[in-house]
Amino acid sequence: MAKGRVYIVKNPLFPTLFKIGFTTKNSVEERGLNASNLPEAFEVIREYECDDYKETEELFHSTFEPFRYYSQLDERGRKTEFFSVSCLSNAIAWMDKLKDLTDITDEAVAEAEAEVEAEAKEKKEIFDKSKIVVRRPVFDFYKMGIPQGSILYLEKKPNIQVKVMDNKQVEHDGKPHAFSWITARLLKSKSEYVNPSPYWSYKGKNLRVIYNETYPST
Repeated sequence: MAKGRVYIVKNPLFPTLFKIGFTTKNSVEERGLNASNLPEAFEVIREYECDDYKETEELFHSTFEPFRYYSQLDERGRKTEFFSVSCLSNAIAWMDKLKDLTDITDEAVAEAEAEVEAEAKEKKEIFDKSKIVVRRPVFDFYKMGIPQGSILYLEKKPNIQVKVMDNKQVEHDGKPHAFSWITARLLKSKSEYVNPSPYWSYKGKNLRVIYNETYPST
């Protein structure tokens, strides 16, 4: 079996498509997706660790073959790893239900963002002589009591809103986005990803406060 990562990514240049692929690198960024001359970077929607990435990717491709995009560069139509965004929600739900897959989306985003040391300390604690690292749980809307369809407000600009699509993803201007990615765009951050929780509120309560109440430090 080939152990690695399977990822789902989107690019704002291709609003009707998303891509699924695999890598044996430590991150999607090392896969080189953004190494081309594309003026916009790919946005990580989901990333999973799995014991057999080739089998997982092939199974996904065969299941969602009707939604695959074929390039028109030649008469036959070249097969690509891009799929219609119309099946994105179903694709995420399908991946989330697969056994032997570990959703590492938030961890992957944190690696890409290279969060400041203060934020990294909040996510883990080092204790005992062995210095075992304890990670706080992954950000999850549902576990934090924020159901699908809930409206979140950007605290600095309360006229800007996003809608919760699932336990990790939000909708803005009718399109699904990773929460950390769209937050960076709305804040006009120079970073590709921004830890979103300090900037948003739900029913008048800051998301960081809700997260800390849901996952208190030990």
